[in-house]
Amino acid sequence: MIYDFNKVIDRRGTNSIKTDFMMLLSDKADADTIPMWVADMDFGSPKPVIEAIKKRAEREIFGYTIHYTGDYFRAVAGWMHRRFGWYVNSNNIMTANGVVPAIAFLISALTEEGDGVIIQQPVYNPFKSTIEMHNRVVVDNPLINIDNYYTMDFEDLAQKAQDPNNKVLILCSPHNPVGRVWKVEELQRLGEICLENNVYIISDEIHQDLINPDFTHTPIAKLFSDNDKMIITCTAPSKTFNIAGLQTSNIIITDKDLQAKYRKESMDKFHHGLLNPLSLVAAQAAYNEGEEWLAQVNAYITANHRFIADFVKKNLPKAKYRVPEGTYLGWLDLREYGLGHEALNDLIVEEAKVLFNDGYAYGSELSDGFMRVNVGTPRSNVKETCMRLASVLNRIHVGETLSDFNYGTPWVSDRSFNQETKDKKTCLVFLRYLGCSLCQLEMMEYQERYPEFAAKDTELYVVLQSEPEHLRTELQEQDFPFQIICDPDQRLYQRFNIKPAFSQAGMLSKAVIDKIMIAGAKGIKHGKYEGNEQQLPAAFVLDENGKVTFAYYGRDVGDVPAVDALLEQL
Repeated sequence: MIYDFNKVIDRRGTNSIKTDFMMLLSDKADADTIPMWVADMDFGSPKPVIEAIKKRAEREIFGYTIHYTGDYFRAVAGWMHRRFGWYVNSNNIMTANGVVPAIAFLISALTEEGDGVIIQQPVYNPFKSTIEMHNRVVVDNPLINIDNYYTMDFEDLAQKAQDPNNKVLILCSPHNPVGRVWKVEELQRLGEICLENNVYIISDEIHQDLINPDFTHTPIAKLFSDNDKMIITCTAPSKTFNIAGLQTSNIIITDKDLQAKYRKESMDKFHHGLLNPLSLVAAQAAYNEGEEWLAQVNAYITANHRFIADFVKKNLPKAKYRVPEGTYLGWLDLREYGLGHEALNDLIVEEAKVLFNDGYAYGSELSDGFMRVNVGTPRSNVKETCMRLASVLNRIHVGETLSDFNYGTPWVSDRSFNQETKDKKTCLVFLRYLGCSLCQLEMMEYQERYPEFAAKDTELYVVLQSEPEHLRTELQEQDFPFQIICDPDQRLYQRFNIKPAFSQAGMLSKAVIDKIMIAGAKGIKHGKYEGNEQQLPAAFVLDENGKVTFAYYGRDVGDVPAVDALLEQL
């Protein structure tokens, strides 16, 4: 069966956290925002999974369900053996409603309050919060970042493992968010250090199946099969087959005493014993019949990663993106833009209308300036995300010199902007088109207050999308003391990354409505539509050498700096 991962499935209105509840991550996200955050995919699950759920639903009753069936355990064990050559005794497979709840139980079971739990930041942030929630101490063994290729610091790990207060290490394998698929020798060394110092390893391998085809995942417990009582492996079909909402995970424990404690206390304290009746059959179908789908999805995800890497290299010279070895999560390095994580996040959410997971959450200073990117989505979303990022990150910034361009007015053509503004301070304002009542209101004020610009020895240029022929019929050259640049093809708007709004709703605000009312009170009426109706405005102030001293990009169609604000910049 060939699966179409380019198909866009509308998830809105399904109570999806990813699409319907973006405000949980950012109150600045809205209907125009592309959700590239929380770790589930936008692809339909494998057909055998969907059919199994339908068939079970036809049984009509969805009562309390438990997992003590041979079929389920054989499906899990068979998957581990086929995919990884790892023999797992079905008696060692426990279930949970999720990997994080299972880790919470294991931390509680293996440590006492005040004990240390080692993690390797930047890493999946619930590790840290779960440790702190149980009054244990977070002990960081940070990864080493060399040109966005992360490795383990074994010397630091050895020192921390020798501390008798540090009882557990949580391993993320493959690693979320940096995308490493750990090599056998890396896992071997980590395991040796921990086991020699009686440090338990909780290995979160929830992304074990989502692997770039050029790499191979190895379960760490497989490497220590003769001494695996201190290794607990957490896996799940949830990420692999995009069934996270069904909440089924497999916790592989070989220590019999810990198994007994898990069976008793996970039910009594953590309520892990019961499963969603649909999740049970879904997981079995996924493990038994989902490999064809998985092979196709892994190839598609890797192609998405490569698309982003190529785009970044060509279009975002300050950014870096390394194709991950595993997971559908990318790690986008935007540190060279020099923005703190809050300013960077606000810029991307408010201006580009894209929602990533802020990298800061995965290790604070270690990941400030990074964004975690979920590429488990159709290529069209990936492409649009990249274009939106470029449109805001490649904007004109204060301190840059504005590159020259040729322009025409309604009355002259082929003028060099740099030549015309040489040795002069300049205001360059981008509006929409002459017929726009908001633009007429702004131009009326520029006419009235032009002497104040002249008094500061400043030239004023206004760019419109209007056709020169139309302007010649509507305006008289002598009526305008400032220059009007015609850009009907939006060439200059695109050159300086002055984007249109993403929707009609994105054009408007209360301030826009207020301006429309003011224009109406002055007798200004909306005229001919020209160019892109959703085009947003912008304004730049340049010094005598063409260097930008002020740059402003509007967030709605009326969001232009007031004349007083422009004059203050001169």
